[in-house]
Amino acid sequence: MRCFLPVLLFFVLHGIHDPASAAESKAFVVTSDFSTGTLGAVDLATRVVSSDVASLGSDAVLRWHGGLLHVVNRFGADNIQVVDPAQGYATVRQFSVGNGSNPQDIAFVSPTKAYVSRYGSADLLVVNPSAANGQPMSSISLAAFADGDGLPEMSRMIRIGRYLFVACQRLTSFQPLNPSVIVVVDTETDAVVDVDPGTPGTQAIPLSTRNPITTFEYDRAQARLLIGCTGHFNALDGAVEGINPFTFQNLGPVVSEQQLGGDLTDIAWHTATHAYALVIQGNSNRLVTWNPSTGLKLATIFTASGGFSLPDCEINDRGELYVCKNPSMPSPGDLPGMLVFSTTTDALLAGPLYLGLPPIVVTFDHVTDEVTAAPEAPTAFRVAGPWPNPARGGVRLAVRLEAAADAEISVFDLAGRRVRTLASGRWEAGERAVEWDLSDAAGRPVPTGLYLVRARIGDRLVVRRLTVLN
Repeated sequence: MRCFLPVLLFFVLHGIHDPASAAESKAFVVTSDFSTGTLGAVDLATRVVSSDVASLGSDAVLRWHGGLLHVVNRFGADNIQVVDPAQGYATVRQFSVGNGSNPQDIAFVSPTKAYVSRYGSADLLVVNPSAANGQPMSSISLAAFADGDGLPEMSRMIRIGRYLFVACQRLTSFQPLNPSVIVVVDTETDAVVDVDPGTPGTQAIPLSTRNPITTFEYDRAQARLLIGCTGHFNALDGAVEGINPFTFQNLGPVVSEQQLGGDLTDIAWHTATHAYALVIQGNSNRLVTWNPSTGLKLATIFTASGGFSLPDCEINDRGELYVCKNPSMPSPGDLPGMLVFSTTTDALLAGPLYLGLPPIVVTFDHVTDEVTAAPEAPTAFRVAGPWPNPARGGVRLAVRLEAAADAEISVFDLAGRRVRTLASGRWEAGERAVEWDLSDAAGRPVPTGLYLVRARIGDRLVVRRLTVLN
């Protein structure tokens, strides 16, 4: 029996940031001409640039974890390089993830356990990133999600609670000819989660559009994952899609490439009504803003010459958007470097900050790991159950409150329809039992299937998955 533990949803809206209280201090930048790669750094307070502080692969992405930069050296390098800024940007470890494997991302569970997605392999690698050689611990086969070439083309990842979400592009000859999926892995068991047990085989989360190429963003206002799918380039057949990471459902397109005005290459979520996207239209790359609640484009705030001339963007905790500018056909005065925008006004604050080679990837020294995008709040209540699970005849939850609060316990089906409200009202501190006889609001037995039991205590939620066998 598969056991699903509770996931606590904590909704935190990003407001206007106070630089004086900001915890992040540096931007780290991969610079490359795709034959040579180096690492640059920008002091966030002074915007002083340090160029060429370490040598990297020419095709790399960055992840920050535990005070260290983890460099995923991709095509032709096939390794993870660990750089310590506190030791003068020394490479403290570097380990192979398999010849020809073309790693794409690394996602962390702890200092001694991480996952590496690999474009050239059907196996998701599990490693100990603290060990000198990476100490491959095991691998998880994603071959069931491969297309005709035997590879799922696994790309970017994010972890929320115990679950890891792996974007699988499923390309044929680098073309998006197959439906793309998000594979869910339980990091406590290293098992692939079957998100639709009613369908034969092990199912992943299907995407409506194809070729997910951006990083995942966590939309805190609506508790959903966002990922940009490009589809075919020059076709405007992609979209930013929403994923419910607690019910494992595809929520469908949030905003389309047609609405944004170009092929998607990156996204950055800021608030419930303000997000960013990088799109390519013709021979230009544009930074646009859009509303995640309405799916409407707001404005184009910057245009650069040449396709892929704005390859990456990310928001820091000072309310600044850093954008890599790499003009493919620069005109006099059109220099490569980092652009810095205000997320409050969208105004250009600085740049281009020159780093030597053109910048292609940027990240920050996050206080918490970027991959763990949904931090848990200290809980003032506990929900035990539902038990038994799977259930026949009835289930029981035990709810304990540390302080009085408004409470509601409800059951929903996987389409998000309310099946029944089990209890609601003002509850005093203490423990109480909530029971469900597996019938709907009209008293009819519910069909066999998966259901969501949602406990809303004050402004916090716990959502549990329950299998009913009637």
